Amino acid sequence: MLVVAAIGGALLVGCAVSAPPTPKPAETPKAASDASPAAPVPAALVVETPKAAVTEPPAAKGDATAKPAPDPKAVVAPKAPDDRRLFLETIGALTASHCYQTYLNIGLIADGKSKGNYSEKDAYKVLDSVLSLQDTVDRKLGQLAKVDLEKEDRNSLEQMRKLSALLRQQGKVLQTYWDSGREDDAAKYEDIRKDSWAVISKLLGI
Repeated sequence: MLVVAAIGGALLVGCAVSAPPTPKPAETPKAASDASPAAPVPAALVVETPKAAVTEPPAAKGDATAKPAPDPKAVVAPKAPDDRRLFLETIGALTASHCYQTYLNIGLIADGKSKGNYSEKDAYKVLDSVLSLQDTVDRKLGQLAKVDLEKEDRNSLEQMRKLSALLRQQGKVLQTYWDSGREDDAAKYEDIRKDSWAVISKLLGI
């Protein structure tokens, strides 16, 4: 046994077959003990499987509660030509309505002053405010005339500009009549008032 220990592993290979069969089983438990750390490997795999299962249910719930995407057809804006037509029609309707109201206001002011409901100072002040608004509309119509318009739209625009000019003239002639008190100025005011009404009737179809 001293020789075996002194020589070491060189004789251990030769003697391993006959003499020391008993020490070898001692190494077998070591192999069993070495294998024991490998046992957690299946356990780790078992833990990962529920994790994958846990992540799936929230995704399914999210899909169940998610709102449907909006229909693209429901939010499509109108075509550009339709927008242009809508703008022109709106401008025409608002301008015609404003001119009609201006016509009524001038007539009411004239009647109110003649019946003594307005003082001379108040009548001039109210008439000036009405004509000031009409001047603003007339300037905007002049700017719109520079835009490229179809023939029908341009004809309507020219009628509105003609009406706007008549209304401003009607107001100015009324002021002239108030200043002079002459019957010919009163007759001129009446003629322009009739011309204004003729254009309004044509535009509004009344």
